[in-house]
Amino acid sequence: MINKLKFVFLSIFGFIFFLIPLNINGESRIAISHIVNFITSNMLDSFIGFTIICAWIVLIATVPFTFYSSKNEFVNSVFKASPLNVVLRVVGSFLYLMVVNNWFENYGFSGMILDGDTGGLMAGAGGLLTTLYITFFVGVIALPLLTHFGLVEFLGTLLGSIVEKLFRVPGYSTIDAITSFVGSGTIGIVVTDNQYQRGYYNRKEAYIIATSFSIVGIAFASAVAEELGFGHIFPIFYGSIALVTVILAFITSRMPLKKFPSTYYEGVTPNRIEIPKDKTVFEHAYESAIKQAGDAKIQDVIIDSLKNIINIYVGFLPIIMVVGTLSLVVAEYTQFFNIISAPLVPLYILIGYSEEVAAAMAPASVAGFADMYLPALFIGGSASEAARFFIGVLAFTQLVFMSETGMILVKSKMGLSIWDVTKVFLFRTMMSIPILIVITNILAALGVISF
Repeated sequence: MINKLKFVFLSIFGFIFFLIPLNINGESRIAISHIVNFITSNMLDSFIGFTIICAWIVLIATVPFTFYSSKNEFVNSVFKASPLNVVLRVVGSFLYLMVVNNWFENYGFSGMILDGDTGGLMAGAGGLLTTLYITFFVGVIALPLLTHFGLVEFLGTLLGSIVEKLFRVPGYSTIDAITSFVGSGTIGIVVTDNQYQRGYYNRKEAYIIATSFSIVGIAFASAVAEELGFGHIFPIFYGSIALVTVILAFITSRMPLKKFPSTYYEGVTPNRIEIPKDKTVFEHAYESAIKQAGDAKIQDVIIDSLKNIINIYVGFLPIIMVVGTLSLVVAEYTQFFNIISAPLVPLYILIGYSEEVAAAMAPASVAGFADMYLPALFIGGSASEAARFFIGVLAFTQLVFMSETGMILVKSKMGLSIWDVTKVFLFRTMMSIPILIVITNILAALGVISF
């Protein structure tokens, strides 16, 4: 009976926490978004003080652990890193402290880092890292409500055959996709990596899910749609994102992916869905969920979650800071994106955009590799609704951006390198463009948007 209650109540609570928008003070958001908003509105200074302490710990402890080993295996796993990661952690922590404390603000060379569109966009009040610190802490603590107490087994068994036929991945992936849809793609990737390490996916399946199912959260998409002037047709805007994402997931799941074999994470027992002949799908789904709820010990789950948070704070966030900041500096202060996107200008002219609009669309088409918000900044002033719609949707279907999801994929246990992540971005960009040309022209023909 206790196991049944654990499955039912903890899973329902997790479902509500991550997936159901709650109306609080006139704002409809999922719980984690309300918590982020509450902290940033009421205790931002204190929380930034906490992140500063975290950055100092990483900065001070990283270098000594290159030649010192602790007797504690977990401490070693957190602070010991490859030479490249040591450099990235140190530089990222230093840049974070530099931005939040305005170090060297009177020196000319610091302007590019402290700029509100570069380092200032990453750290400090309203910065991406501030949101991520809160989101990861709350999200990782609450994540087991979705993943450890039977909900994954229940939905995975019920939807298994449908999802496997469409995308050649287990039905468990439904949770990853829904978590991304109503929460954020970042949390969706964390869920996938966590499930891979627990044997729910093999490496190929984890790759497909993480690079195809982690659709951007609906809350962020709504904010960008408003900025681009599409709040009034948001269902069409987000529906286009979802449609392109599903098409690309269908294609990706049928690619060879030789670097990502169908092998499981080392040392884990695969969790596969097998329906006994004497049971219905629902019966087996329910029994599997109850068994998982009974196997999950709340104390162990909380300890593992806290360890994951420490790993993220030490190993993920400083690297996101350095890569994101440098990518934004390149976007803001160089012609790099204009140069590499030059071949797209004649393509956009060919499909009906003016030369001026095409010149703005081209760099916006590739700037998303640095940060998902950049394309909106590049194209936001365009008079062409079709151009704004095209780029707005493209920025989300590209999925990978190095200020956040790209580096989280690299730091995951799935084995992606920066080059792998780059190839994902290029592939999704090239495949999205022709699909979006069709969608945009159909909407224009229907009078929904104008060129």
